[in-house]
Amino acid sequence: MKIVIAGRHVDVTDNMKAYAREKVDKLCRYFDRATLARVTLDSEHTAHRVEIVFDVPRGVSLVGKAEAPDMYAACDLAEQKLAAQLRRYKQRLNDHRGPRMPGADVAAAGTSGEDATGPSGEDAQTYEDVIDRMRRGEGE
Repeated sequence: MKIVIAGRHVDVTDNMKAYAREKVDKLCRYFDRATLARVTLDSEHTAHRVEIVFDVPRGVSLVGKAEAPDMYAACDLAEQKLAAQLRRYKQRLNDHRGPRMPGADVAAAGTSGEDATGPSGEDAQTYEDVIDRMRRGEGE
């Protein structure tokens, strides 16, 4: 992964670059398929701002911004914010199967002693019954 570190209104020292690079490397443990990381260090009077932009596949850019009285503290905060975003993004990619249908366990319950035609009696549900209840907003 390519890492670009830039300073705005501040001279970026080697220690700042090393610290920012260490934080980006830590973020790579959460999501290793990122292609580019841009770190912008900004200083304005007493406020120090850090912006970390991660370019991940599918054209998505995740941004972590933070402001603190110290540049290193701002870098820590930006790293924490971006780590949370990366965890959510990775979870979204892993949950590709979609939400589970409320009546799906009824179809799988065929092994609980019912005959081959399915459950019978007053608690018998069909696929259409489950869909109708979902449309009406009735949950299980």
